[in-house]
Order: sequence, then C-alpha cells, then structure tokens
Amino acid sequence: MEITKIDALAQSLSEAGFDLDEELMQIETTSNGIDLPRIRIEHKSNGKHCMYIDYGESYLDDDVQEKPIKGNRIEGVVFVEQNIRALWEEGESLPRCSAIDNRPIVDSPENDSCQGCHEAIIGNGKCKPKIRLWMLVHKEDGIKPFIFALSPTSLKHWNNHKKMLKRSKLPVVAVYTVFTLQDVKKNGYRWAEVEIGINGIADKEMLILAKKYRDELEKLMKKITEKDYSDPGDKE
Repeated sequence: MEITKIDALAQSLSEAGFDLDEELMQIETTSNGIDLPRIRIEHKSNGKHCMYIDYGESYLDDDVQEKPIKGNRIEGVVFVEQNIRALWEEGESLPRCSAIDNRPIVDSPENDSCQGCHEAIIGNGKCKPKIRLWMLVHKEDGIKPFIFALSPTSLKHWNNHKKMLKRSKLPVVAVYTVFTLQDVKKNGYRWAEVEIGINGIADKEMLILAKKYRDELEKLMKKITEKDYSDPGDKE
C-alpha cells in the first residue's frame, strides 16, 4: 500500500513525540472560526451538470479539494435553514449589505428590514436571496457537517418540500433529505436546479448529532461570507 504524505507526516510526528490529531485540534481551537466543506453545483451548457464537494484550498498539490458527488445525488439531515441575502459591490470581498432571515447583520444596512427594502424587490433590486442549509451527511469516515447554499432558481423546490413536510407533520430536521439535479432549458440558457425529496425518518443518533452541531456552530451561522456567494451570477 502506498504511503501518503499525511501518513508519512503522522509517522514523523509520532516518532518526535507529537500526535497529529492533537496538533490539528490546536489549530481548530485557536483559528478564527470553523471552515466547513460546501456542496456546490457546476452548471454546464451541454446539460452535464455536476454536484461536488468543495473542501477549500490546501497547501498539498496532490490533495484533491473538489470531489464529485456520485450520481449528482446527496442525502442528509438538515439541522438549520437560513434565508440569507447579500448586496455586493464589484471587486469587494464583503457585501455592502447582508441579512439573515430578514434581519440585517451589517452596521449600515440599506433598510431596517429586508421587507420593504428597495434592493430586495424581485426583478429590480440587486440584493441576491439564497437559502443556506446546514446538514449532516454520512461519509466514509463518519457523519460530517456540510453547508449547501441553494441558488434563487432552486428556492421554489425547497419551499415546496417544506409545504409537503408541513402537511405530513414532519419537521425539516426529522427526515433524510435527498438533493438531486434537474436540467432546465429556457430562452437559450441551460442550468441545473436542485430537486428535493426525502428518504425516510432520521434515527436517534443523527438527531442527537444534529442538535449538537446546531448548538456548536451557532456563532458561525451568524455570518455571511464570499463562500456563500461564489456561484455564477451571485454578485451580478
């Protein structure tokens, strides 16, 4: 079996008296916030859209940071849903105005609330609405948290999903939510929308973890960053 750079590093650290996991934990506890992997969509003009996981930048050239999701299908438990908005100026790394669940989170917002704000008017305003989902997904190395920001074109699918849950008397966190891609062609353009369904009820272990992560990530949930608005057209 080939020894990777990480395996070799872990062995060297161990021989020197260090523990790799403990040293990584030191970075986690002293760095400015937690950087969770994100579920993203690459839109293709030929309809061969791709859903993938973005793990962020790394110093290791051979460490793949974008990994495709098999079958363009991912399943998990959504433990937090947020309606986010952001108004961007060209070339800026922070939004001029932003809000979570209609409440501005900047010092000088365009309006006291998104409701009634001229920049939030559909078709006229420049403020971009998205739904940011925080979810737990079963991976090879355990259950992991991810962020998935749904684009404006997929918001209707999420809202329809919630209506069906309400009729079924099921909370969002109580089900395994399934996300797949739907190819859409209109007026010479082609893009992917996210279709949403369920695959059963979440088990007790998953619900306990969902509550744990909801509490632990509360501070991170109060921020909007460029990573939430990195899809094509998000800042235009």
